[in-house]
Amino acid sequence: MSLRHLILAVLLREPSSGYQVAQEFDLVAGFFWKATHQQVYRELAGLAKTGFVAFRTVEQTGKPDKKVYSITPAGIDEFNAWFATPTSPPRTHDPLMIKFFAGNERIDELARQLNLSIKEHENALAALRKVESEFYPEPTDQMPPWKLCIYLSLQLGIEREMAWLGWAARSAKVLEALASNDAKE
Repeated sequence: MSLRHLILAVLLREPSSGYQVAQEFDLVAGFFWKATHQQVYRELAGLAKTGFVAFRTVEQTGKPDKKVYSITPAGIDEFNAWFATPTSPPRTHDPLMIKFFAGNERIDELARQLNLSIKEHENALAALRKVESEFYPEPTDQMPPWKLCIYLSLQLGIEREMAWLGWAARSAKVLEALASNDAKE
């Protein structure tokens, strides 16, 4: 998946300013895709150049003019072609795993780094659960299809965090035992 397709998906719902698209990332899409506001604006400019989106300028009093973007027929075609293409499992780039790969002589530091990551993942899980309770209180059989699909992606985010935390708890015990054995020698 690319950032461009996620932006096109946002614009399929309704025309939006760059700020609104970036807010959508912060509030909704952030549990499955990370992008800075700068990346969103840069991609919107590229989509406009390719003709996948068009914009109209809206004058604002006391503020700079804003651009409101809409998906074009070419953008809809691009999105539909992408949507019909099967996806591959995502590949992760996790710096902590590099530290595990190289950590054989640095067990104490590796354990410290793991504990820091555990705190970050606990915070991420808490944030996802907060989104779930605030925006998805109704039973799934009462959700409109668009909301149910977003909810299901949120559930994957929650389950990934829970799985990671389970792995981390087991790994922390192994590292603790290894450090204890090293201390005895």
